[in-house]
Amino acid sequence: MKKKIIALILSLICLLPITVFAEANTLGGVREELKDLQNQKKTNDSKKALTASEKKKKQQDILNAQKQKEESETKIELAKKSIKETEEKIAEYEEKSKEAMEFYQLMLGNNEYLEFLSDASSITELIMRRDAIEQLVKYNQEQLVAMANLIKENEQKQVDLKNYEKELDKNIEIYAEKIEELDDELVSLTDVNATIDEQIALKKASIQMFESMKCREDETLDACTQRTMKSGGWIKPVAKGRINSLFGRRTASAAVSGNHSGIDIGIAEGTTVYSATTSGVVMAILRKSSCGGNQVFVQANVGGKTYTVLYAHLLSISVKANQQVNANTVIGVSGGYSTAKIHGGYDGCTTGAHLHLSVSNGAYDGYAKFKANLINPPGYPKTKGAYFYSRYQWFD
Repeated sequence: MKKKIIALILSLICLLPITVFAEANTLGGVREELKDLQNQKKTNDSKKALTASEKKKKQQDILNAQKQKEESETKIELAKKSIKETEEKIAEYEEKSKEAMEFYQLMLGNNEYLEFLSDASSITELIMRRDAIEQLVKYNQEQLVAMANLIKENEQKQVDLKNYEKELDKNIEIYAEKIEELDDELVSLTDVNATIDEQIALKKASIQMFESMKCREDETLDACTQRTMKSGGWIKPVAKGRINSLFGRRTASAAVSGNHSGIDIGIAEGTTVYSATTSGVVMAILRKSSCGGNQVFVQANVGGKTYTVLYAHLLSISVKANQQVNANTVIGVSGGYSTAKIHGGYDGCTTGAHLHLSVSNGAYDGYAKFKANLINPPGYPKTKGAYFYSRYQWFD
């Protein structure tokens, strides 16, 4: 009886629908990741719009503050001009007052004063002459006080305007810092060395490549690559080069450091760049990326292991997607100088002529996995500044 029950349960289990969950390293998994990236893009686009709007407002605040600063500087110049004019008037009144005082004292101390008074034809004229001198002195003294007060007022106005100017400078600095924060936020929403649009494009390109290789939906990408791709070896992409920057941790300054995703090979701009593997297939191409410029991703099987190779900062590209490559395939021409943003180009992640070469373990199925599985490109000098002199030279 128990055997019959067990058999019945097993038969029912066999009739239940079987759900296959696509893994991330399968073609089916890549399709699911593409959907996730597209949904993430929608969310990010919404956030970017809000952040860009806030940034625009802060930029307007800076413009307003700068305008107010210019107005305050104009007021300061007017105040300085007013002070200068007042000082000139004070000097003029001081001279007149000095003359009046000397005349007044002279008349008080000798007969000329008495003669001046005695010449009056009447008592009324006598009083008027005396009062006139006293009023002249008094008037000049009042003018001097008025001018001194005006100077104090203008000087205080100048101090107030300078303080206001400092406040405006502080506000501009605060707004600028806020814009920098917003820029960082925008970058975090769109750029992980490849914008989300570029990541979606790369994901679609990887799907097309794996479909062309006849990969099965539930087959691991590494297995598919090793099953369908001829195994090859490593070779240098140029005949001679200098290691300008090593793989891994590097420091640009005391305040700036990070991980370098590959090696930088110093070569003249315009140098022909060949495949770094003796076999492979072009998985994807990015053109004029804001961080990396023209880039080519190649899927390769080296010694029975799957790798993804990236060539970046190219001046031009000579291959196309899904193209088979070998040791003599020209990937493109090196750039890095004229393509640099600081030299009028479009690439914000280069400052001089060189080839950036990255190698990642495993089949490429998206930018995240590529970044997560980076390795030090094998066979190159391990010392910064060292040279290699042949495409076949190997360094342990």
